[in-house]
Amino acid sequence: MPRRSPRRDRGVFFLDVLAAVFVLALGAAAFYSLYPVLDRSEKIAHEHSVASQLASKMSEHLQLLKPSDLNAETLSGLHLIDDGQYGQPFSFTNIPMDDASLYSPATMLKDGEGTLTISDIAAGSKKVLITISWTSTSGKSQTFTTGTIVGGYK
Repeated sequence: MPRRSPRRDRGVFFLDVLAAVFVLALGAAAFYSLYPVLDRSEKIAHEHSVASQLASKMSEHLQLLKPSDLNAETLSGLHLIDDGQYGQPFSFTNIPMDDASLYSPATMLKDGEGTLTISDIAAGSKKVLITISWTSTSGKSQTFTTGTIVGGYK
C-alpha cells in the first residue's frame, strides 16, 4: 500500500480545519442574527403585558362599584378617570392604578392612553370596555381591549 507523504496530510488537515471554521462561522452568524428579532419580540411582549395589567387593575377597581356608580361624576370623584370629563369614552390616561407606584398608561407606555366605554345591558347591569393604546418601540400603534360586566347580570 502506498504511503502518503506528511506534506500531503498537512494539506488535507488544513482543508478540514478551514471547512470546520467556515461551518462554525455560518452557524454563529445564523445564531447572532436572531438576537435583534428576539429583543424586539421581548419588548412587544412586555408592552402587551403592561397593557394587560393596567386593564386588569382598572377592571378590578370597577368591579367594586355598583352599576349606578358608573358615571362621570362618581368615577372622577373616585379618581378612576381623568378630571374634567362629562362624556364617553372616559379617559384614564394619567390615573395611577395604585398610589404606591403611579402605574398609569401615560407613565408605563409610550404615548399610552386608557379609555372606558360604558353601555347598559339587561338586568340593570353595565358592560365596560377597557382599551389601552400606545405606540410600540417599532413605532406602530398598538391596542389592547378587554371588558367586564358590573352588576347582577352574568
